[in-house]
Amino acid sequence: MIALWLIMAANLALPMYGLSFLNVHMADEYHFSRTTLGLAYSIFMVMTGLPGPLVAKLIDRVGIRWTLVIGNLLLIGGAAAMATIVATPLMLFLVCGLVIGVSDAVGGPIPAQAAITFWFVRKRSLALALILSGGTIGSMICAPILEHAIAVTHQDWRFGWWIIAAGGLGAVVVSLLFVHDRPEDLGQEADGQPVSATAVEEARPASRVYVTAENWKFGEVLRSPAFWLVMACAAGFSAAFAIFLGDGVLQIRDLGYSTETAAYLLSAAVAIGLVAHMLTGILGDRIDPKYLWVVAILCQASGIGLFAHASNPWLLYVSITCLGIGGSSCMVCMVTMLGNWFGPATYASVFGLASAVQSTLGALAPVIAGYWYDHTGSFAAVFHVNAIACAAGALILFFLRPPARPRVAPAYA
Repeated sequence: MIALWLIMAANLALPMYGLSFLNVHMADEYHFSRTTLGLAYSIFMVMTGLPGPLVAKLIDRVGIRWTLVIGNLLLIGGAAAMATIVATPLMLFLVCGLVIGVSDAVGGPIPAQAAITFWFVRKRSLALALILSGGTIGSMICAPILEHAIAVTHQDWRFGWWIIAAGGLGAVVVSLLFVHDRPEDLGQEADGQPVSATAVEEARPASRVYVTAENWKFGEVLRSPAFWLVMACAAGFSAAFAIFLGDGVLQIRDLGYSTETAAYLLSAAVAIGLVAHMLTGILGDRIDPKYLWVVAILCQASGIGLFAHASNPWLLYVSITCLGIGGSSCMVCMVTMLGNWFGPATYASVFGLASAVQSTLGALAPVIAGYWYDHTGSFAAVFHVNAIACAAGALILFFLRPPARPRVAPAYA
């Protein structure tokens, strides 16, 4: 658990939040447009999820440990390239978007969460929340650290990428020394119980949380309307999350604040999100994550809508608070629901596909926001449309019911 937490902090927090700050300074030096920055971040977001099905196959072939190692070696190479050779939009798209995005998909959440579904039956929601908090807590400290590193090196943003490369190296070492794919590798059992339908039934809390007693096949998940409706619900929150990370610093600066203030506000959002994140993990084993997700998406809708015109400091604080609560809680709810509804056996493939769909849909938002800003001078209209999409997703999710696994009719002679 601790090893996965550290890997998430290095692989997820450092590059994801580093992009929000380092690329702003890079854009100032090389005169990149908002559209260029938005497209680079969108490619990154797409590649954090689009390779998901391939990552699932890699996990099946080489195991969780070596998948994590491969992904974080890619992070080291990508960060080193950003610090040394990237100087044009095309290079930014290839290295920042493709290489570092793929490094996050291969070396971060997908294999880490797959490991949790094998190790935990009881308290699965809490366990997922705990490892995801590695990215959240890492984000709290990495933004100010990277901004401070730039300040003390006389605006040398390249030094920040060397810090990220060092984090990737640490993740490789931790993966090799401490990660074990399944409890059976150590002669243990998942969460103290055999992994079986009986164990799942016994592991259910005394609540109305739905947890399937069956392991769906991947093809069955693909044919399930419920899965695709969940993906539709995720589109709005994914877009809000991507916009906040990709354009949040620029928006705060446009509202009249410095990048240093933006760094601390982003850290504040992450800190607030951490509290919501852990509370969601605890409640998710007692209250169905679907309903917690509805509340979280509505927070996202409120936050991104207010963020459009938050020139008043208190309005800005409220919007940051809502975005922090919604962004962290939505992810915990989604990953827990996927495990609860479709079972652990196919989780890597299901979450890999979900990541591909979610990241692709969400990643369009920074591109659209950047293009709209370059032509109108404001992000407001895009933020308002995103808020409406979040609210619509919350409404769909509220009425959505857990799917029943399809039965194959017996063949008769």
